[in-house]
Amino acid sequence: MPVDPALLWRKDVLLSAATAVRKSTDARVLGTRIAVAVLTLAVAWCVYDVTGASPPPTAESYVSAKPGRVLAGDGFAIGKTPVRCGKAQVVLDPGLDDLAAAYPGIIILNSKYLPRLPEVVTLYAFGHECGHQLHGRDEALADCYAVMRGRGQGWLDASGIDRICEFWKPFAGDNAHLPGVDRCALMRRCFAAASP
Repeated sequence: MPVDPALLWRKDVLLSAATAVRKSTDARVLGTRIAVAVLTLAVAWCVYDVTGASPPPTAESYVSAKPGRVLAGDGFAIGKTPVRCGKAQVVLDPGLDDLAAAYPGIIILNSKYLPRLPEVVTLYAFGHECGHQLHGRDEALADCYAVMRGRGQGWLDASGIDRICEFWKPFAGDNAHLPGVDRCALMRRCFAAASP
């Protein structure tokens, strides 16, 4: 079950309000911003309480929720490259509506796409989701982590960046991800900054 985007938005609103309060020096504006922050927190708490948001799934509960999902074993590899990400478990899900996704402690790969894509794109996708495991929700940071991981592990070179960019170039972007062209420019900067 995906994370409710509304809950993520409320967290962002709270963080924005808290940041605005910290940066304000005008006492009158500060008072107003504190009131807005408190009100926002109260509303978010009430909505959260009413929605009864559930915790993220475990790998086992995610697998058992739908037929076709399988837990990959400890020796899971993409092509000939064994992949691991700390203690995160890997789930193969042919019904996933994306190439890859993550919950805390779980990396999900769409097993239907794995054989159709260049190996370097799949390794990048795994690295991106591993970046979320280690560094949180920031998409740009996850992209950069995947590229630096690939360069450091030796499976990513300049031609691999070209193949990843070819895959992402048509992507228009969304509320969390940069458009493909911008995402590619970021990945190229990260690749240049990484040590081989």
